[in-house]
Amino acid sequence: GDTAMLAAQVRRRSLAAVGRRCLSSMPPLSANELRLLQQVSRLEERVHELEEQLPARVQPARITDWDNLGFGITPTNGHVRYTWSSKTSSWDAGRFISDPYVNLHVHAGVLHYGMTLFEGCKAFRCKDGKVRVCNLGANAERLRSGANRLVMAPVPSMLFVEAVHWAVRANAEYVPPYGSGGSLYIRPFLIGSSPVLGLQPCSEFQFMVSVIPVGNYFGKGPIKGIDAKIMTEFDRAAPKGTGDVKAGGNYAADLLPLKHAKADGFGTTLYLDCNEHKYVEEFSVSNLIGISSSGTYVTPRTTSILPSITNRMLMHIARDMGIAVEERPLLWEELKSFREIGACGTATVVAPIQSITDGQARHEFGAFEQLHSLRDALQAVQHGEAEDKWGWMVEAQRSS
Repeated sequence: GDTAMLAAQVRRRSLAAVGRRCLSSMPPLSANELRLLQQVSRLEERVHELEEQLPARVQPARITDWDNLGFGITPTNGHVRYTWSSKTSSWDAGRFISDPYVNLHVHAGVLHYGMTLFEGCKAFRCKDGKVRVCNLGANAERLRSGANRLVMAPVPSMLFVEAVHWAVRANAEYVPPYGSGGSLYIRPFLIGSSPVLGLQPCSEFQFMVSVIPVGNYFGKGPIKGIDAKIMTEFDRAAPKGTGDVKAGGNYAADLLPLKHAKADGFGTTLYLDCNEHKYVEEFSVSNLIGISSSGTYVTPRTTSILPSITNRMLMHIARDMGIAVEERPLLWEELKSFREIGACGTATVVAPIQSITDGQARHEFGAFEQLHSLRDALQAVQHGEAEDKWGWMVEAQRSS
């Protein structure tokens, strides 16, 4: 504390002296002033060394009851962070940081203009005891697509995969044991971290990967169906907008509609297209998938729907099972006739939707048999219980 205070005082005085001299026509700095600045630099380096020795502000959790993990924030060993700078037009070598806080300029682009993208993926402790991550290439590609849309520094696939493996390995003790129903939720995200005043791209970006151990999203016992409400007062995303990238603002826009839906007793929201309000698009944070009356796997496709990686994997599995798969515009009137409806995403894989309410009309759906079998099939691959025909699962590698 005293060392930091001294360094700060010396630095302020030195910089003030430099500033005064720059504003005048006085000669260059004297030898004493140069020595003083060198001392300041050495003091700051020492302060950083001492800061690294301080106890962590948040201590990592010690988990003993893996069977009752919730779905929330649990402190781990730390996260991985890389920085991109316009000065070098490249990413640095990255760091592993134990402190779960980020120091940002008050005018950082992420704080004012929503320059943020995130991904969601998982690591599993498999039946053979190995820890594997799932389908990272698809997440890397989606993040890169979003970065291009928001004019952010794209994260190369190799760096993305390296960062995830690093974060998983450094937090290996937080991967829930096989058979517990849990997994290590991985959150890679990209932010604009440099200060900007007018609307413009940032000159610095930070790419981070944090991990959190999570339990079975549905808890113990039978999976209960969710009641959804069609939102008629709000739209989720416009055609040619940002609905097809995983931008943070897309999710913030759903908070008020979701609050209204939950106040009315519903578990989630369902959005229709904003042009005609005739075609179904997405649930609050999930793709919509359904089994039609003929047994076909159907999922909506428009330019404003986020391409779900879990949905894509389920489609591969469905085709492998001999189930017909269709991606196409889907009318709400047609959806009413479906046998099964599910909400699809990383956290849940597939959540059963037992009803959708449109105004005062409630439409109920079936027993979730076919979607349940698809969910089980994907989870069997993720946990190493079934053959991975598609090469999705890769063992977490130690960073070099």
